[in-house]
Amino acid sequence: MKKGFIIVIIFFGFLPAAISQSEVAPLLLTEMTWVDVQSYLEENDMVIIPLGSIEQHGKHLPIGTDYFSAFELSKRISAKTDVVVAPILMVGYSEYHSGFPGTISISLETMEMVVFECIESLIKHGFKRFIFYNAHGGNNIVQEKLIHRVNSNTGADAVSIGVGSPLWPTEGVEYFDWHAGKFETSLDLCLFPDLVQLDKAEKPIIHFSEETERMKLLAEDYPELNRIWEETKLFLPEENGKGAAVHEISSNGVISYNDPKDASTEYGMPYVDSIVNSAAALIKAWKLAD
Repeated sequence: MKKGFIIVIIFFGFLPAAISQSEVAPLLLTEMTWVDVQSYLEENDMVIIPLGSIEQHGKHLPIGTDYFSAFELSKRISAKTDVVVAPILMVGYSEYHSGFPGTISISLETMEMVVFECIESLIKHGFKRFIFYNAHGGNNIVQEKLIHRVNSNTGADAVSIGVGSPLWPTEGVEYFDWHAGKFETSLDLCLFPDLVQLDKAEKPIIHFSEETERMKLLAEDYPELNRIWEETKLFLPEENGKGAAVHEISSNGVISYNDPKDASTEYGMPYVDSIVNSAAALIKAWKLAD
């Protein structure tokens, strides 16, 4: 980074209004006074931390999609459980999306450091149970490290309830509908419809490298290889030379075999309900174990 340039990113911005799903308002740390927080901690030591990203999502979804999704779903979970939501960081690790304008990425190490130091602050005030709602697969490794650090190096506990957790829905989701496709667009139509430009959605042209294509063909006979090419040939920085950055794979930033124009609230809402209800059930059970 050249001297003289100041990067102003990261913590908070204008957020879309959530669709009202419950008569109970969510608890947001950023809207509470210190007196409110003190009163909350007398009854509850849990906090939900949304994790997202600022990265391209095709021509039809906003660059803030992952953060908006994490924040909106965290609010819905809060409304069902009375657990406070602490929005700490909007950006995540998104280097492999950098071929498209507007994507902002920080290193895995920087993300871990910022979030963990924020957690340390919350621990000092009395928060003891941390619940990560992650909406971006690129953050999974950071989420895992944060959970390990909290559970191993502090007196607090941490779990995950979003992407990268056992609660994330997979049943019925079409294969390779991984980024800005029918599934994600349908969720977003339920969560922040005013920011979805469905008329601009288009099916991507997917073009893999020769090595990836070879591995995919072998995987037809040896399904075990699906994991190999998915983890070693996709979503990697352009600099590593594998042809695995998103702009090298997709014509428009969408990573899917289907058409995001097929997205709908009817398709998305059962998944939204499943995500919220599964997370709420876990949190309510964890409260009983206190």
